[in-house]
Amino acid sequence: MSAAQAAGGPVEPLVALDGVDLVLDGREVLSGITFSLASGHFLGLIGPNGAGKTSCLKVILGLYRPTRGRVRVFGVPPWKLGRKAHHIGYIPQRYLPERWAPFSVFDVVMMGRLCCIGLGRLPARRDRDLVKETLVRMGLEAEAGRPIGALSGGQLQRVMIARALCRKTRLLILDEPAEGVDLPHQDRLYHLLKDLQAERGLALITVSHDVSMLSAYADELACINRTLHVHGHPREVMESHDLGRAYACEFDFFSHHPQGPVRGHHHHAPGA
Repeated sequence: MSAAQAAGGPVEPLVALDGVDLVLDGREVLSGITFSLASGHFLGLIGPNGAGKTSCLKVILGLYRPTRGRVRVFGVPPWKLGRKAHHIGYIPQRYLPERWAPFSVFDVVMMGRLCCIGLGRLPARRDRDLVKETLVRMGLEAEAGRPIGALSGGQLQRVMIARALCRKTRLLILDEPAEGVDLPHQDRLYHLLKDLQAERGLALITVSHDVSMLSAYADELACINRTLHVHGHPREVMESHDLGRAYACEFDFFSHHPQGPVRGHHHHAPGA
């Protein structure tokens, strides 16, 4: 518990965006984005294709600097994190190692430790032990020596999560982690993320087009289409008329949230 928590004072959020605008190549990609994420919480980022979700992640990671507004991660601008950046794990959209590459599962996960090991240095016993522990937690210990080209899509996703986690990660950011994976594997993936959240106090930001699946696991949802249309508890977001406006089309969904199903049907009026 931090001193602020013990004293009953305000706790600084892990991630905070305040009035963030982003202009890329003369086009406004994000406008007035404001939200925060507390340590140990799971935020689902939703919205239509081309809505700016991945750009929002890149602002949080410090890969893009906002044109206007403020972004803070661990209390500082992300481009000033220094070694604290090691506490962030990031899995980009469709990022998987080439299956022909001559790497074992152990090798790929060890790559996640390189920022901690240092340039030109060999992994120490502590690094190898951390990788082994992470593989065990991800149910991949039996696959450690296998070439990555021999793995299924679901196994590869777990390898990439293990790679992102083996640096004592506090914030894990995933862009479409379940893309191309069948429904049972998606369900298992999100169960795993929830377990990691509970065990490690891990904060999660996950982008997904599967609104129903994400709403079943996230603590909160934020719907972005250039601007932030709605942000809150999954049930509130799924029932909000702002969700239909954000998608700018008829939106028919069915949520299997743990607290019970929610069904909504929104119509977007032309010009609204």
